[in-house]
Amino acid sequence: MAAQGMKPYVKLASTLVLVGTGLFSLEQYGLGRLEGDAHPIHIDGTILSLMVLIPIGLVVAGALVFMWGKMRRL
Repeated sequence: MAAQGMKPYVKLASTLVLVGTGLFSLEQYGLGRLEGDAHPIHIDGTILSLMVLIPIGLVVAGALVFMWGKMRRL
């Protein structure tokens, strides 16, 4: 019997979660670099909210895709 690869919904879910966590890490790194003692920068609250909500939304979307795919396969 041939070895099967990952199911498509698992690939999509893992991609969404990885992109979400990657964006969050990149955002944390970028804000840490911008927030130095010599160069204080003020970022608008709307942009900061989006910078947090988009990665969280991608992780939640990945979890929902995985759950939906699991339920469809039962």
